[in-house]
Amino acid sequence: DIVCQRENSFYVDTVRMFRDRRYEFKALTKKWNKNLEKAEESGDLMKKMEAKDMVLLYDSLQLAHKCILNSFYGYVMRKGARWHSMKMAGIVTYTG
Repeated sequence: DIVCQRENSFYVDTVRMFRDRRYEFKALTKKWNKNLEKAEESGDLMKKMEAKDMVLLYDSLQLAHKCILNSFYGYVMRKGARWHSMKMAGIVTYTG
């Protein structure tokens, strides 16, 4: 399994990339939720609409990345998979 990671580091690197991108989108969702609260307090309708749109966008992106990460896990758990490996599945759950 260690050999698999060395020869196919793109797999681990790709999981990490998706995980990191998901964290970025989650942070942006949180930021825009705060902007939404401020817009609601101020009564600014345009800022409120913009914030709602951005929350929807970034939350959708982070959820899409979560689904992709779950697919990585499912792939390595499948017995017929080229890189079937319980250790690789552990790496997905650890990094993702």
